[in-house]
Amino acid sequence: MALSLHALRLFVVVAEELHFGRAAARLHMAQPPLSQQIRQLEANVGADLFVRTTRSVQLTEAGRVLFDRARQLLADADAAEQAVVRAAHGETGRISLGFTSSAAYRLLPRILSAYRSAYPAVAFDFTEATSAEQWDALRAGKLDVALLRLSTPPVETDFDAFEADREPMLLALPLGHPLAADAAVAAAALDGLPMVGFSAGGSAYFRDLSQKIYHAAGVQPRIEQESVLPTILALVEAGLGAALVPASAAEMRSARVTYRPLQPAKSRRGGTIDAVLHCARPHASTNMAALVFVRLLATMSASPARAGQAG
Repeated sequence: MALSLHALRLFVVVAEELHFGRAAARLHMAQPPLSQQIRQLEANVGADLFVRTTRSVQLTEAGRVLFDRARQLLADADAAEQAVVRAAHGETGRISLGFTSSAAYRLLPRILSAYRSAYPAVAFDFTEATSAEQWDALRAGKLDVALLRLSTPPVETDFDAFEADREPMLLALPLGHPLAADAAVAAAALDGLPMVGFSAGGSAYFRDLSQKIYHAAGVQPRIEQESVLPTILALVEAGLGAALVPASAAEMRSARVTYRPLQPAKSRRGGTIDAVLHCARPHASTNMAALVFVRLLATMSASPARAGQAG
């Protein structure tokens, strides 16, 4: 016995109207074909579904049973179709998102707020990790999207990557530090200055970036301690030294830490030496929710041209 959704829809309308003429009008079809298809349905199920007289149409007991089941079947079919469409458009699903600790200060709150306002049904699995750890997770298929720092552009063709955020490096100073009296600090002032730096294991990217700034300015500060960003800021607050940190670190407001721009902080080519955050995802990913997330992030990024690189 084969029951098509189309036949069940016709049956339900007739059962609701209990009048073939009105049912045909609702269905935008002529009455004879409707009557014929109901007869065919009755033949398929092997039972009369309606009692027909010249004055009325009534459901039989078999018709009442099918009516209840058919409405539920049609509701389930409609819900399934809507769920498939929403999933195909990235409106539902789950995203495994990796990010560096510095991304959590500025970019991550902005993109999550915008994305969740538009796609509240999508769930997230968050992983805070170093850039190297995120690359390993991407290769292993454990992350759908990664927000990470790249010292050099990726050479792997299995991943799509684009610049998601760019920010200057600031000089974090403990409260009352003499250099805090200036609106901007000359890079030459870093020579011999006690500072707290990034460790190679905790953030090789920012360690390398700091070295580029020192080299461009021709200075060599005195590195007292090395650690990761949250600890670096705590050590600055404790007065152990100054530190070069991404501008987004200023979002971690502290009454005992002051931030000043560094001038000049330029490369040999004359461009500013900024901290860059990249977004990467597997090129062959079929996660539509992740693709929509990446496209929204690309649109929000500084350069409109990047939006085309994300898809």
